Amino acid sequence: MTYTLKASAKGFKINVDSHFDWQREGDAYRLVNSGRFTLFSFNFESSGVITPQGLQPARYQETRNKRVKAVTFDPEARKITFSGGESEALQPGTQDRMSVLVQLAAMGRKNPDVFASGKVVPFRVAGSSRTGMWRFGVAGTDTLDTPLGSVKAVHLVRERDDDDGQKVEVWLSADYDWMPVRVLSNESDGDYLDQVLSKFERK
Repeated sequence: MTYTLKASAKGFKINVDSHFDWQREGDAYRLVNSGRFTLFSFNFESSGVITPQGLQPARYQETRNKRVKAVTFDPEARKITFSGGESEALQPGTQDRMSVLVQLAAMGRKNPDVFASGKVVPFRVAGSSRTGMWRFGVAGTDTLDTPLGSVKAVHLVRERDDDDGQKVEVWLSADYDWMPVRVLSNESDGDYLDQVLSKFERK
C-alpha cells in the first residue's frame, strides 16, 4: 500500500510518498510503515504471530532519523520490555502502534457492525516507552477524496487516558479490506502527518 504523505515538521512542509507493507507467512506477520524525505525519515515496524484472538506482537520498533527505539513482548513471561530497560506486565490483547491498525481492519472484516456510529473500540497499546489505553470512537462514515477517487470510509477518532494534545484519526474502508485509507496525526504544536491511500494491491 502506498500513501500520499503530507506533513508539517517544525515549519517545514512535506509532500512525498510513504509505504505501508503487510506481510504474512503462515502464522507469522510483519508490518512496516516507512517514509523518507530531505530532513526526516521514519520506519515503524511490528512483527509477531497471528492467533485465534488476533495479532500478538513480538517486537515493535520505531526508527526516526536513525534513532531506534524497540519494544519486546514476552507472552510466556507476561512482560513488555522497552528500549530504556523499563518493563510492564503484558496484558492480554495488547497491541503496538502499528499492529492496532491491522487489528482494527480484522475486526471490520469479521463484523462490520463493530464500527456502528457512536461505538467505542478499546485497546491497550504499547508505544516506545510505555503502554496506555486507546479508545477509538466511531464518528460516522465519510466520503474521502483520494488519488484513487472517492472512497467511503468509517471515521475513527482516538482518545487515550494520558492526553498529551496529540489527536489521531483513522479512516477504514470496506472497499479496501478495511485497511486504513487515511491516517491523520495532529500535534499540539501544529505539526501534523497526513497519509492518504494512493495505491492498493491485494496480496
